[in-house]
Amino acid sequence: MRQAKIILPDASPLFSLVAIDALDLLLKLEMRVVLTDYIEHEATRSGSATAERIRQWIENNKGLVEVVPTETGAERIRKEKAGLEDRRKNAGEMSVFEAVSNDYIGPGPYVFLFEDEKTLRQGAGMTYFDKYPVHLVTTYGLLVGLERRDIIPDADEFLVRIRGFDAPLVPRPEARPRKAQGNEFRLTPGIGVGAPRGFPHFDRNLLPPHTPLGR
Repeated sequence: MRQAKIILPDASPLFSLVAIDALDLLLKLEMRVVLTDYIEHEATRSGSATAERIRQWIENNKGLVEVVPTETGAERIRKEKAGLEDRRKNAGEMSVFEAVSNDYIGPGPYVFLFEDEKTLRQGAGMTYFDKYPVHLVTTYGLLVGLERRDIIPDADEFLVRIRGFDAPLVPRPEARPRKAQGNEFRLTPGIGVGAPRGFPHFDRNLLPPHTPLGR
């Protein structure tokens, strides 16, 4: 059975994990991590301290993290560097579609890692061109999978730490992880993290035990 590959259609999970110095969690499941050239650019283009940490992590893990060149990504990066407007949205997703559909990445199964669970709900049970299984997992789903394998102690605790930082690497005093306070932020033991409008709701039940990330 082929080993699944973790594919990031956008850079948000990288920003979440670097905020708590936990990018290496992506490597703990012994799956190759695949970024397209545009996802790498999206994560590192600012040149900030956070972006440099991500760039260094990619560089230090070349055997485990692969950056795949795409025509979509190269064109979009060229335009951005030249200051040219491109009104098309979802450049990261488009670069991933090109990479997978043209076999730049190789055969699946694939684990698509998203920050937002909306995509997971919409694509449950999908396959890629009826050929390769596709599993859609959120950052929180990844954390639950790591908890189930006893790699981290508590997925909820890690998510609270991620959401508690406004500025990765240089958190202001008021940006420390928040305690549960009424409508602002709450934990539901055994289920996950809920939140008011404008803040994603994460449910650990969205990652059932039979997925590749569960036990």
